[in-house]
Amino acid sequence: MTKKKEIKNFIYLLVVIDALLFITNYRGQLRSYNSTLLALSYEYGFTSRSLLGTLYHLVDFILPVDMMSYEAARAFALIFTLGFFAFLIFFSYKMLLKVDESCIKPAEYLLLFLSIGAVTTFSFSYNFFRVDIFMMWVSLIATLLLMNEKTVWMAIPLSAIGVMFHQGFVLMYFNIILVILFYQAMNSKLKKIKTFIIFLISFVLGSGLFLWFELFSRTNGDSIFDKVEAEAKALSFNEVYHTTLLYHEVLGVDVSGSETLFYKMNHVQLFLFVICCAPIIFVLARFFINLIKGGEGVFAKLKYIAAAVGSLTILPDLIAKVDYGRWMLAVATYYIVIILALCALGDEIVQTELESLYKKARENPWMLVIVLISILLVPFMDVDIDKLVQAWQKWFQANKILFYTK
Repeated sequence: MTKKKEIKNFIYLLVVIDALLFITNYRGQLRSYNSTLLALSYEYGFTSRSLLGTLYHLVDFILPVDMMSYEAARAFALIFTLGFFAFLIFFSYKMLLKVDESCIKPAEYLLLFLSIGAVTTFSFSYNFFRVDIFMMWVSLIATLLLMNEKTVWMAIPLSAIGVMFHQGFVLMYFNIILVILFYQAMNSKLKKIKTFIIFLISFVLGSGLFLWFELFSRTNGDSIFDKVEAEAKALSFNEVYHTTLLYHEVLGVDVSGSETLFYKMNHVQLFLFVICCAPIIFVLARFFINLIKGGEGVFAKLKYIAAAVGSLTILPDLIAKVDYGRWMLAVATYYIVIILALCALGDEIVQTELESLYKKARENPWMLVIVLISILLVPFMDVDIDKLVQAWQKWFQANKILFYTK
């Protein structure tokens, strides 16, 4: 079978799988958090998390229908969610075309895992139309553009766009862009200085916007709150909007105190999640250790070390925040996309290790455990990581065991 035929067959299969995953998980509901976010826009200044709402207000201005209703917001969410899933198919196709023929099969499995995680999570009512979908979208678009030397510069505007959707982009999905750029800068086959300059500009721009939105963008909240609140009510089911989000983003109220009860729950769930993922973590660790060992010279080892530890940008979120489900999806996405990207860039060491890993997986049926774990741990949620560890954590809590005491 030719490479193109193999890819087409996989894409057809992926379309069917994604459709079934969507049908299984979609509930036709838009949470108040995600509808309330649409009420924020740059009409009131260059403020945090307002890009999505600005786009929504622009659509409302262009279309001859009133978009300020829950039904319109839900339809808007459905269209863009399906658009993202279509892009995932396109992303899979383009990445497979760039991957060496010897790595087609393992790359297909990685893309299958990516689809399972993303489609189930963003179809499920809890995260349906969560702004995370746009952050992931931006990072995947950037990944495709970074595969072509002529479009590497697009990392700069995309870095800004990601943070404008949500400043959490810096800790969650920005690492994909930065690590690929760093890898290219350390690769002697590519133009180091040009790529490193793009890396620095992207880093400074993304970080600067992060600081702006976190520290300085909330200045006129009292004067606009009533108008934003009215729109949030109109866009939310039964006019029940997300008060915590609005108070924090418009008035600058510190809401961290309301999350105190969730920290212990998150820590228990993370402990259980790591136990569940132990086989995956072990395989991933060995994979990157072999890459680092195989790198010849300082620059070669540095680029593999960066790829191995790039997900650690999530640590501040794990310490200070409570949305562990979102963080775990971001970490999983990072490793899948980075391995695919390095393979697509023609890294011979990555290709050899990936091919070797796939052969071992075929020879050892126990490797199917990784596939089963991936299926069991989705969809990812929000404060809770997923349904499985949520159930275990509640059982431990009810029985006063593990980290729980009277």
